[in-house]
Amino acid sequence: MRIALWAFLLAVVWTVAVAVIAQSIGFHSAPGMWAGVFGFPGVVFASWVRPYLGRNTHNQLGYAVMFLVNWIFYCSVIKGLLSMKSFLWAPRNGSQEHAEKPRV
Repeated sequence: MRIALWAFLLAVVWTVAVAVIAQSIGFHSAPGMWAGVFGFPGVVFASWVRPYLGRNTHNQLGYAVMFLVNWIFYCSVIKGLLSMKSFLWAPRNGSQEHAEKPRV
């Protein structure tokens, strides 16, 4: 549940940041390019799907698609990072074989 909440927060913040950048200085500026790079799956998928969503004045549907794709992507990335962390720092069975046994 915490993974989904953290991913939700990250996706909301990133979607709002992309919307602000798009409305202020545009995507062809350096911040706009970096926003597209770091919001990669959602920005690309929303740009690909946006022509099929119909015509709307403020692109709310495009931003909604971008948010959903980024949320799913961020959930999987956070879950993968936590899995790698537990794999790398988990005690191994082999390391217990070399430990000294207590004397009786």
